[in-house]
Amino acid sequence: MLRSSELPEFVFVSPSSDDRRVRLGDLTPRVRAVAAHLSARIPAGSCVGLMFPSEPDLVVNWLASLLAGLEPLVMQYPTRKQSREYWADSVRNTVAVANIAAVLADERSVALGLSDFVATIGQGELSALPDGSAEPYALDDFAIIQLSSGTTGYRKAIRFRSEDLRRHAEDYNSSLGLTPQDTIVSWLPLYHDMGYIACFVMPMMLGIPVAMMDPMAWVRNPAMLFEAIGRNAGTVCYMPNFGFEVMAGCDAAAPDGMRLWISCSEPVSAHTARKFLERIGAPEQAFAPCYAMAENIFAVSFRTGLRTLETAGGDVVSCGSPIAGVDLKIVDGEIWVRSPTSLHHYLGGEDIRDAEGYYPTGDLGEIRDGELYVTGRKQDLLIQAGRKYMLSDIDLALNRLHADIRGRAAAVQIYDERLGTQKPLILIESPDFFLRDDQKKVADSVKEVMGLDQIEVAFVPPRFLTKTSSGKINRKKSAADWLLHRQAMTAGGGDAGDPLTELRQAFPKVDRQHPVEEVLDSLSLTVLRIALGGTGIAFDGKLSLGAIEEALAKARGDGQPAGEEAIRIVSLTERPTVGSIDERHLDRLAERLGHRVTFEHVCLPPSAILLSDLVFCDYFQPRLDPEPFRFVNRALAKLRAASVILMDDLAELFFPPNQVYGVLSHNLERDERADLVSVRWQNYTQAHDRLPLTIVSGIDIPLAAASENMARLAAYLGKPVFRIATAKAFEAFTKDWEYRPLPGPGGTLAGIRELDPDALTDALADWMSRNAVRPTPGPVAASIERSDLSHFCSNFADREHLDLVLDRFGSFAIAGQPASVPYIARKLEEKGKPFTIVPSYAPAILGSLDPAPECLLTCGAQGRYEIAVPAIAVMMASAQWRTLNVTDPDLRDKPAWSSVKPTSGTDWLHRFDLERVENGRRFFPAWKQAQDDLRAALSPKVEKDMVLAS
Repeated sequence: MLRSSELPEFVFVSPSSDDRRVRLGDLTPRVRAVAAHLSARIPAGSCVGLMFPSEPDLVVNWLASLLAGLEPLVMQYPTRKQSREYWADSVRNTVAVANIAAVLADERSVALGLSDFVATIGQGELSALPDGSAEPYALDDFAIIQLSSGTTGYRKAIRFRSEDLRRHAEDYNSSLGLTPQDTIVSWLPLYHDMGYIACFVMPMMLGIPVAMMDPMAWVRNPAMLFEAIGRNAGTVCYMPNFGFEVMAGCDAAAPDGMRLWISCSEPVSAHTARKFLERIGAPEQAFAPCYAMAENIFAVSFRTGLRTLETAGGDVVSCGSPIAGVDLKIVDGEIWVRSPTSLHHYLGGEDIRDAEGYYPTGDLGEIRDGELYVTGRKQDLLIQAGRKYMLSDIDLALNRLHADIRGRAAAVQIYDERLGTQKPLILIESPDFFLRDDQKKVADSVKEVMGLDQIEVAFVPPRFLTKTSSGKINRKKSAADWLLHRQAMTAGGGDAGDPLTELRQAFPKVDRQHPVEEVLDSLSLTVLRIALGGTGIAFDGKLSLGAIEEALAKARGDGQPAGEEAIRIVSLTERPTVGSIDERHLDRLAERLGHRVTFEHVCLPPSAILLSDLVFCDYFQPRLDPEPFRFVNRALAKLRAASVILMDDLAELFFPPNQVYGVLSHNLERDERADLVSVRWQNYTQAHDRLPLTIVSGIDIPLAAASENMARLAAYLGKPVFRIATAKAFEAFTKDWEYRPLPGPGGTLAGIRELDPDALTDALADWMSRNAVRPTPGPVAASIERSDLSHFCSNFADREHLDLVLDRFGSFAIAGQPASVPYIARKLEEKGKPFTIVPSYAPAILGSLDPAPECLLTCGAQGRYEIAVPAIAVMMASAQWRTLNVTDPDLRDKPAWSSVKPTSGTDWLHRFDLERVENGRRFFPAWKQAQDDLRAALSPKVEKDMVLAS
């Protein structure tokens, strides 16, 4: 029984050390108020989900759910550490398997679209309730729902009655020996069984004080754990192994008085344990390994002190003897468990026990001298050449050999059709993944330690690996995502089944100069033999990979797919920079280079944004419906087909700091602020209102990083970039660029105006000759294509001003593409006000509107037009074209776009840490001065045209 008057004190730890101490019994008026509200809304006996960070609202709503006769389930709170796609899918699955009637959630979760999956009650609604009675209450017969760990897929739901919870707490505590003089300090999430049972439910039942902090706050500042233990006289702390690894490297002072450091929920590493204990100066008896799982409510076995067993995979730590009431047996290497409180079946499932009442854990292990040694997951068992390996052992070896990638890598299994067997693949997240060339070094080091014959290593972008709610890497999902990426890349290349492509994919970074028998292992040589089968090229171990690839290319006709060859120049510059290049200049280039030359201008965002979007399309987009990405893919295909890319300082340095970009989110989520981004009619953004986008302020991209960004883009695409410096105002950042037609003292400033096409052509021809720029194959359209916009424009709308406008008028015309400020259409739909989206503000289009709208909102570049009704520019425009026919000073004198750049999102592939971002913002005055210098040197007409264009 839980009596409100006997509930312990909980401390909610703040990152600022401003902790909030709450005796849970003092929450009774709020608990009663919420319980009464829930009783009126949800039938008794229903399962109700809770989605909150670790804060008092979560505790109040959990207790209130029990008092209302409901069965609470703490659900995974959305974090930046997990992709929004996986979170949404897991929510859908949890709602289905637990038959959740409604979810109580904080406002952030509600804003993410939670109501799309299930009936939702927001905390705003609950907080508005008046307090109930302060009369104590008792919870006698109740049930809770918790979820299994989910390492084998989505999590399964389990129901436990209060009597089972009470018995398990008492049985486990016979090993722990907790008393009310103890204090548990935890950063663990409550949607995982270790945090939920050991650091939440059990302490309530046993009257043990708890100090809890939000897990994401701990991730940002691990030292707060030690500090919280010191402030709250902590004596017990639970963590998975990686937590001990993190704290072993923490600089904060180690706390005194800790009785137990309990390691649970993932394989316990003796190396990590000893490193941690040495760091804090604690004896081995303070370290307590525990084997636990949700299927047994929590604990299965427990011990204090380190004891190890040497196995083929290395030292395995003992997880101790079974706790009171638990029986264990090993069946074909798998651990089976039986206890009075263990589950019989998952919700909606069949009985999973055998005739003796034991259930299978899916873990492998053995029992020695009455103690349990867990050796790995059954599904993680890999057999190669007759030998057995555990993927978790490969992970441990990798972490020991390459500590810098700890937590950012995992071994997975993939099926190798060429060998007809499973093989291990190590996926390693790295910001520089496409620049890494040490795959073989990493693979060789792991093979040497593990005795593997073959292992593949691949570097992937950050956030590629999918993690479960408990922070473990979901191997199955990550392997499936890798295969989707590989299939997409093969299909995109048009070379599916081609032996040359197959060889390049199988050995992407292997030495191509030395004989293959010297650089490939035995299984890799087998792969090579299979790839050469049927090609007419005999296997010869003395040949290099380069020689074999040349032979394959020759055998298929120079190795090129069908299509005319041409040197394809793709320009990402401000269009006037190269506006005077015509057919004569292309003919001159063709004569110099010996190949036909084509030229196309494409309007795309600056290199840092572009690289992030390219990575998204290659690694993350394959998981999603491709239809909304057709405009993005069409534009990027032109870039991939280029022989050479032209870029200039106007597109890279002049425009970005004053813009805000919607960037494809590597978390597969859409930031609600993306609905306030305005764009012109550039082709690239036509479906941006339907894509997962984050926000990036151009001011956060340091000007000094422009050259590095372009070099990284060139490296990723494998394309040479020809950089054109046109403006003297930016020469501090363009000193190493390929073409710099900057004026001397008193000369005419270049930029905005077109460059001398003859001089540019000669410089480009010389550079392409020196760098051996090669033609690329494919269908050839017009020699010159300039149909896209002059330059990329995207600004941020002012929501407050927009709301004022949308309230003031009754009907609207919105001139622009639907992807520009979709917030407007959404808000007007909510308000029930009529509106029409028109492609432009041309007189013929505006004049055809019947009835005429009360207000015109222009959401693209602003130019001259005639209209009698009030018109307001939502996208940045010059002052004289900001408003028309508007007399209200509240609407007339303040622009509808925001001069304040929002904070950039973190879910894109950038390399700017906080210091560099701050440097970028400090560069803004220099950029502003450069902009002023540039405009001052231009004629008034050109300056005016430039402002209107931007």
